[in-house]
Amino acid sequence: MMTNSSRLAVAALAVAVALTGCVAPPDIPPPDAPDAKALWRQHKATMATLSEWRIKAKIAVKTGRKGGNATLLWAHRQARQEIELYGPFGSGRVRINARPGHAVLVDTKGRTSEGASAAEALYQRLGWQVPFTQLRDWVRGIPGADEGATGLVVDGAGRLRRFQQGDWRVEYQNYATVGQWDLPQRLSITAVPGSMEIYDDDGAYIGDQLSVKVVLKRWQDIRFDD
Repeated sequence: MMTNSSRLAVAALAVAVALTGCVAPPDIPPPDAPDAKALWRQHKATMATLSEWRIKAKIAVKTGRKGGNATLLWAHRQARQEIELYGPFGSGRVRINARPGHAVLVDTKGRTSEGASAAEALYQRLGWQVPFTQLRDWVRGIPGADEGATGLVVDGAGRLRRFQQGDWRVEYQNYATVGQWDLPQRLSITAVPGSMEIYDDDGAYIGDQLSVKVVLKRWQDIRFDD
């Protein structure tokens, strides 16, 4: 969700954690390897069938000198999503239940907010933006299908490294092997400069720079469609 004149008060966090229980991937051939594009097409097709999962991650949002972080628990089951955020900006815990076209957030005091998506419900309550709709694809290591992606760069193993989609630039900084699959471990998402205006709680303009960093610590209950 990208809106002009948005209010966002968030503080930076450097996150560096390892993906537990995962084996480091093998040496990667260079990006100009002749089979890199074929490997990417195969990898993309496989990841597109990843339909269910539970993940635990660290997520940090930063704009200017302000920002914040949270622990993310995300259960994705076909069209249903259950998202929990612990400690976002000192607000305790929030839970979001989302289905296509509707999401409800409940905080620790029982207050609720609703929106057309998990991202909108989160913004309504806490004032920070996380593009959960697109992130559903990005955490699988593929661009979303709703908007065209440009500038795709893949490595020699056929894994996505960076691209731009809509108002976001996405970069994959590391992968890890989970079972037999290479899944993202660390990714950085940056709003295209000029795509939004960000203000603090007092209404003062603080710039147009927004970044979201995700460090995936654990994948569980992975299910691929047949």
